[in-house]
Amino acid sequence: MKLRGEQNRPARQWWRPLLEARATARSAIAGTAAGILILAVSAVLASSGTAATTEEVRRVQTITQKLNGISVQINAEDAALREYLATGGSEYRRGELTSTLGGARAELDWLQRNNAVDRAELDSIRGAYENYNRIVFDIMSHTERDADVKGYTDLASLTFAPLRDNVLEIGDVQQQKLADYLAEVNRGAEVLQTIAVATIGVVLVLFALCAAVLVGYQRRAERQAERRLHEATHDSLTGLGNRAMLHDELGAAVGHGAETGEPFSLLLIDLDRFKEVNDTLGHHAGDDLLVEVARRLTRECRATDIVVRLGGDEFALILPTTPDHEEALQAGHRILEALRRPIDLSGLLVDIDASIGVASYPRDGHDAAELLQHADVAMYTAKRRQGGVSGYDPSLDSGDASRLTLQSELRQGAERGELVVHYQPKIDVATRRPVGAEALVRWQHPRRGLLGPDVFIPLAEESGLIDLVTAEVLDQALTQIGRWAGLGHELPVSVNVPARSLADETFPDTVATALTRHGVRPGLLTLEITESALIADPVRAGEVVGRLREQGLHISIDDFGTGYSSIAHLRDMPPHELKIDRSFVMKMCENTRDETIVRAVVDLARTLRLRVVAEGVENETALRALGELGCHVAQGYHISRPLPADELTAWLTRSGMAISTA
Repeated sequence: MKLRGEQNRPARQWWRPLLEARATARSAIAGTAAGILILAVSAVLASSGTAATTEEVRRVQTITQKLNGISVQINAEDAALREYLATGGSEYRRGELTSTLGGARAELDWLQRNNAVDRAELDSIRGAYENYNRIVFDIMSHTERDADVKGYTDLASLTFAPLRDNVLEIGDVQQQKLADYLAEVNRGAEVLQTIAVATIGVVLVLFALCAAVLVGYQRRAERQAERRLHEATHDSLTGLGNRAMLHDELGAAVGHGAETGEPFSLLLIDLDRFKEVNDTLGHHAGDDLLVEVARRLTRECRATDIVVRLGGDEFALILPTTPDHEEALQAGHRILEALRRPIDLSGLLVDIDASIGVASYPRDGHDAAELLQHADVAMYTAKRRQGGVSGYDPSLDSGDASRLTLQSELRQGAERGELVVHYQPKIDVATRRPVGAEALVRWQHPRRGLLGPDVFIPLAEESGLIDLVTAEVLDQALTQIGRWAGLGHELPVSVNVPARSLADETFPDTVATALTRHGVRPGLLTLEITESALIADPVRAGEVVGRLREQGLHISIDDFGTGYSSIAHLRDMPPHELKIDRSFVMKMCENTRDETIVRAVVDLARTLRLRVVAEGVENETALRALGELGCHVAQGYHISRPLPADELTAWLTRSGMAISTA
């Protein structure tokens, strides 16, 4: 059976080398291209032949019409002559005959101008026709003198018959020429059809060959891509995943954990005394040791766990669905015991140790980089302790302890209601009446006092707490809008939206739910977004902004003029208003360049029919300058600092200003 299989194998697969040969692929492609070219030429020839045939048929039809017109005209002249003679040359019939004579000259002239018929034949017809007309005129002149016209009448009849027959014969000749031409065209069409059918057959065969070659190429490309992907994500020595796989899997685990809330753990492992083994027994023994470590790690882990070799003597494990940090530590101790068992290297038992650092999500980090950093800190802590397993402890990472503390306090403070919102009023530059306010978050820290957003917002963005902060600010702002509405005031409020929210497809639904819950109409809420937020993921941000606009919310681009692609955003994601960055407004009265930039933004906004808001107005001079430039709305410390909601209401009352939504 084996021998027979070996004999049959070449017969079954004789075509494989042919399909894999580049010459075959090139020949098939060239043949297909040639076939398509032949078909195209055939189509052009057929099309041009059809056009020529149509033109020829039209020409012969026109000639036939002219000849028929001549025939009808000479028959009419003969009939008029006979009527004239039958009445003895009455004046009435004479007039009819006179008006009929010479009517065929126009058709004869056309035939001559267009070379429609043979010149000799045309001259013969024209001569006979003119001769016939002279005879008729002679008959008419003799009739006036009562002379005998019998001889002239016979002569007219003898002239008329050949003229008529000659015209009819030429018409028959034209029809025969047309018939011969059409027959020739049909023969040519049959030849083209035969060529086209044969070419189509060849092209189909070549197409099939090309398809087979391309499928072969695709399969080889897929196998090569799989092999290269495996090589790019796996360690060639141990067969484990490599650092690239760790980053991919760790990012995926973080994303899954963020969606489901399921925790997981990351373990970093560094072998102790590996260099001693490598230097003493050689690199081959070191490689054998690494392979055995990989086997033990794989045996000790679950099927869902991910084991990778980072390089050298470092390994990493991702333990998904680890219920708590303590279980991750227990897994680390179990793995450490497995690694501490003696390893047989060519008959020599070798003992090794390892240092293992453990970091758990979300306990020790909210993104891949943070988890890796903290697991690394924990691993080096274990190494300083001469091996063992160590979990991450913020106190071990002195450089980050303060930030971690503040992060923890921020989460707790948000839950305890320590985040408060102040409102900075906006006024119409022309009327000086209030037209809205911007919601600005503050943190009423129990020990540090009132903290501005510059202190904790960057930390919130890095840690993922920004979603919690945004939701809290939005909730407080909508609550206050409802309270003002209850007092008879409809004061629009703007809320800053971070880049993370624009990447969240559920954010528009979250805002819609909040509006419904607070009973606030969308037109009273403006969402301020920065250009950097749009640049991060413009496609998804555009979709989110579009859905928010559809709900009736107003969109404002904050800090306009400081980003990379402001004009593109005005085209692709048109806002309702632009906010000029305070850095330009504050110095516009001192720096002509800043004043020019402010003027350009105002002009641009007005041209696009957008409302323009200037922030950072610090004095009356700047406010008046903005009014002269045509700026619509202004805010800044010259108008009012950010105030708690009750103080803003009192400010409005003291100012004697009625709230306007203009």
